[in-house]
Amino acid sequence: MELRCETHEQACKPTSGGRCRSAKQSNHVAVFARDEDGSLIIFGLILTLLMAMMGGIAVDLMRYEERRSMLQSTIDRSVLAAASLSQQRDAQGVVEDYFLKAGFGDNKPNVVVTSGLNFRDVKATASVGISTFFMHTIGINDLDAPAASRAEQRVSNVEVSMVLDVSGSMGGSRINNLRPAAQEFIDTVLASSDPGKVTISVVPYNAQVNVGPELMAQLNVSARHASSYCVELPDSAFSSVSLSLTQSFVHNAHFDPYSSSGDSTAGYIHCAPSIHNRVIAISDDATKLKTTIQNMQVGGNTSIDLGVKWGALLLDDNAQGLVQGMSNAGAVDARYIGRPLNASVNEVLKVLVVMTDGQNTTEYKIDDPYNTGLSNIYRRNSNGDLTAYHNRSNTSSDYYRLDDREWSSSPDGGNSGSTQLTWQEVWAAYPVQYVAWNLFARPLNGSFSGWYYTFIDYVSSTKDARLQTICTAAKNAGIVVYGIGFEAPSSGRNELRACSTSTSHYFDASGLEISTAFRAIASNISQLRLTQ
Repeated sequence: MELRCETHEQACKPTSGGRCRSAKQSNHVAVFARDEDGSLIIFGLILTLLMAMMGGIAVDLMRYEERRSMLQSTIDRSVLAAASLSQQRDAQGVVEDYFLKAGFGDNKPNVVVTSGLNFRDVKATASVGISTFFMHTIGINDLDAPAASRAEQRVSNVEVSMVLDVSGSMGGSRINNLRPAAQEFIDTVLASSDPGKVTISVVPYNAQVNVGPELMAQLNVSARHASSYCVELPDSAFSSVSLSLTQSFVHNAHFDPYSSSGDSTAGYIHCAPSIHNRVIAISDDATKLKTTIQNMQVGGNTSIDLGVKWGALLLDDNAQGLVQGMSNAGAVDARYIGRPLNASVNEVLKVLVVMTDGQNTTEYKIDDPYNTGLSNIYRRNSNGDLTAYHNRSNTSSDYYRLDDREWSSSPDGGNSGSTQLTWQEVWAAYPVQYVAWNLFARPLNGSFSGWYYTFIDYVSSTKDARLQTICTAAKNAGIVVYGIGFEAPSSGRNELRACSTSTSHYFDASGLEISTAFRAIASNISQLRLTQ
């Protein structure tokens, strides 16, 4: 039996309980169930809450990263300062002082120092706690920012060549300023490492380089005199830091190409004859090196290319045989047999320091056949007057006497006799200009310059190119090249700047500033590096 309910408004349908529900009431429930109004508001509130939480977490993380970065920067700088071999303070105190000044005084670092005579290693760790603003809502009340760093200054094997200008323009205050600056450099470099780890070569140069008898003896050079030991190098020798021990080279004459007076002057001799202008190779004897620098004598032209060539050679491991021979001759300590070191086998820093106050000028040579053998010049035994023999046609008077400018049939004019001089004896006693004019051009009615350049050959226009060629070869061989333009003209500075490893390896200096330049280079040689 179906239950039916009716009212005056509408019929009712029975419910499961037997009660009636109006059709209107049933329709409202269905509409409410289907209504979506207000659901987005709830979802939006949830998203807003989540975004606020994520933003708060981001703020905490930004604060964390800021403090961590500041802590890392502080610990990096502190260990670098503490690891410096020139640092006189206790390493622990240096690091802690950096932390204090950076605002981390409450975060004491853990510092471990390992040091020896030629190295110092400093390792530090630290952390800083950061209270969270928002992350505590998810149970994280603070964050811990760690930092660690390690710095080491270590000078193991170092080989240095000091190429120093002793040309005539270096006289006066310049050489007086150079000497203490270069001597301080030697002390600084040698003091930075254990004995036997650092060697220095000193290469003084003017128009030539006096390599000394022991070094020249290792080369294929026939000695033509014993006054000095300069070797003439062809252009091809500048394409490499090496130098052949078998190729034949010419011994540069002992001569004065500059003056026109009657006697050759030591200050004008082309190859500086002073023992203190000789190359000192592969040494750690500070006294010997500094004495050489103290006693260097100035004079002559400028050949930067030759200075760099010989300086680079003494850093080239292919020169080990040359050094072995010099050691056998007593010029190099036996401890340094095997130097220059091979960089591919040994940890070694090779440094070339080149100083000039000028620019490349002219390098002179005595041409064959006037470099050796008997000359046509005689010296009278009684008074030293000179006579020159010239084979003139249609006359028997072929001897030109300089004292009275007369021709004679004998070199001594019938007096007590005379001695025929070798060309080496002529050039050692008389300037080339004097001989060319007084004994050749004047008696033969010839040209002075014609006769001068009959005796003399020279290198001039190619010297800058040779310099850059050897500088490039040195840099390609792994040699670090530093340049010091000491009150030099712009052309010399430009050449030296191009020669250097980079513009930061070049220094302009005037007066006492040369000491600052040498100090900076000495400091750079000790490689300070961040290792972690």
